[in-house]
Order: sequence, then structure tokens, then C-alpha cells
Amino acid sequence: MTAFRRLALCALLPLTVQAADLTTRPLSELAVYPTYRVNASANAVDEAQLGMAVAGRIDALPVRIGETVKRGSRLVALDDREYRIARDRARAQADLVASQLKLAESQLAQNRALADRNFLSPDALRVKETELAVRQNELAAARQALAAAELALTRTVLSAPFDGVVKARLASVGDYVAAGAPVLVLAASATPEIRASVPVSQIASLRAAKAWVLDAAGLEVPLALKRVSPLVDRAAQAQDVIFAPTRPMPIGLAGEVRWQGGQPMLPPAYVQKRDGVFGVYVMDGEAPRFRPLPEAQQGRPVPVPADWPASLAVIDEGRFQIGLKPVGAVQ
Repeated sequence: MTAFRRLALCALLPLTVQAADLTTRPLSELAVYPTYRVNASANAVDEAQLGMAVAGRIDALPVRIGETVKRGSRLVALDDREYRIARDRARAQADLVASQLKLAESQLAQNRALADRNFLSPDALRVKETELAVRQNELAAARQALAAAELALTRTVLSAPFDGVVKARLASVGDYVAAGAPVLVLAASATPEIRASVPVSQIASLRAAKAWVLDAAGLEVPLALKRVSPLVDRAAQAQDVIFAPTRPMPIGLAGEVRWQGGQPMLPPAYVQKRDGVFGVYVMDGEAPRFRPLPEAQQGRPVPVPADWPASLAVIDEGRFQIGLKPVGAVQ
């Protein structure tokens, strides 16, 4: 015989207490909304290890740890004498080829005039035209080499890519650094991101919540939900959630993000187990009835079924006495 049928048969048993001895409270007064908490931290939106694009010896490194810099500020400068020489050499080569090109253009014009008067063979004219094309290509290559040399020279100075704070210095004046080797760590000073790892089972309540708060170092900072990563960490079975603070706050703070669930829960003190079934006693007219709660677990708040009205009269005082002989069940 199923537990539900046993409960139904109990409707014929006498009550152990009189209905007059029972008090009730509406479900709306008893329902609680659980508060969820997850660890979180305030992280810089950008944090970069900055290195030089070219090799060289550091000539200037004016910024110190903890110093705030603006985008475009000079952070590191290399000894650029070698790169200036390379640029000047490339410029001179480009000027030389440009002069040779002018000479080739002048010679070709003369040779075309001679060819028009049949003083120069077509083959000789094609040779001059080929020489001009070669000079044009040489000039294009020389200009590209000059542009590369000028670009390398500009890369001897490292500028801040964004407004930020110097988090670490990984080199000093006089050090020789290779291309790509990190020299500074710069953290963005813009409004930070609040990152939290939320269990998959709590994502629905997080999305349904109306407010989120970061509690860190005695500060309570209201948050705005920005995005939830669709990826689930296989080990933790959690998803990364990103919030934005709605007011200024220090970067690097760690604490808890909390929010209140939107699903009403019935306190475990009102949940009883009768014939192997968890449920709660409610007043149905003048008589108490036992309503099963299939999702209930011992000692834990249980979600209130969606079809239970807020005005449902839940038996308060005397509920344990009638539990000795439940008097009925409703679906």
C-alpha cells in the first residue's frame, strides 16, 4: 500500500486534539526567502604585463609601484642611439634610390625621343624601361625599410595602453631587456569587475534575484549583474558570474556576494513526516489536513509549491499533537 493511500485511510481515525486547540498562520507570514552567499573579489578589468617590442638597455623607467598613470604616459624608454642610426641609414638609402630613379626617368625620356626618330632600337628602349621599373621597386623597398626603422625607433618608448596603476616593476634602469620580456605590470584603474563562482544549482535563483550586494572589508556595495558565463567548471560544477559595482570601490577587495532567492520556502520546523511522507498540516475548513511536500528533506527549508495560495492557513500551535494520527490528505 502506498504512503499516500495510507494517509487517505487515516482520514477515518479520530483526532488526538480538538480543532479549537489549534492556531494557524497564513503561509505568507511563514514563508522565508533564503539568502545565498558566494565568495567574490573585485578585479581590474584589464591587467597587462607590459614589455618592449624591441631589445635594448633601459635608459629611463620613471614610474614607481603604486603610481597612477594616464593612457599614453611614458613608462619606459630604451637607449635609442642604435635605432636612430638605423633610421638615418634607411633614410639615406631611400634618398639615394630616389636620386637614381630620377636619373633613370630622365634617361628613359631621352631614349624615347631617340627611338621616335629611329636613332635607338626597340630592344635598347626596353632595357631602359626595365631599368626604370627596377629603380621604382628599389625605391619602394627602401621606403618600406625606412618605415620599419622609424617604427622600431618609436618602440624604444613604452606608453601606457590605458589609465591604470603600476602593480609591479620587473626591471630597472640599466637592465638590458629582450624584445617581449615583461618590464611592468599595469592594472586598470577603471571601475573593477566583481567575479564570483556560483554553483550551477544557484544560478536560477541568482538570475531571478532583484538585488545583489558585495560584502567586503566592512563595505556593502550594491551590484549590477553583467553576465553569466555559459561554461561550467567541471570540477567545481560552478559558473563564473560577473557583476559591476554601482559605486566606486577599491580594486582587489575580496568578500561575499549575497542575494535573496525569489522562491518562497517553508521553515523546516513546520514540516513533519507521517508514514514516510514529508508534509505540513493546514486547516481545511474546520478540520486539519495533511498536505504532502514531495521535495521536502529532513531539517531543511522546503520550496512552497506554486499552486499553494499565500492565504493558506498553516497550523502553528498544536501541530505536533495532531501529527500522532493524521486525519486526511489532499492532493
